[in-house]
Amino acid sequence: MRDNRNDDPATRAPESEAAAQEDLKATGDSIQSDVQRLSNLEERKRGLDANDPQVDRLSDEAVELSGRIARETKAERQLSDEIG
Repeated sequence: MRDNRNDDPATRAPESEAAAQEDLKATGDSIQSDVQRLSNLEERKRGLDANDPQVDRLSDEAVELSGRIARETKAERQLSDEIG
């Protein structure tokens, strides 16, 4: 059976709250970094001819990063819900 005592912010241990806050910040930092990388990839692609083979490789990387950003934002929302 699941222990729901830590679901209520009023009964959560301060260490648990601090760890969740730290995880939330780290997740936000990671999202910001990945968004910047995605922006850089798109900028590089913009400078290439559409037939350049690098476009496919960069597009694949952009798709992978976009999926990661989506997963991170879902985790961020969950962490935020746990804190608040």
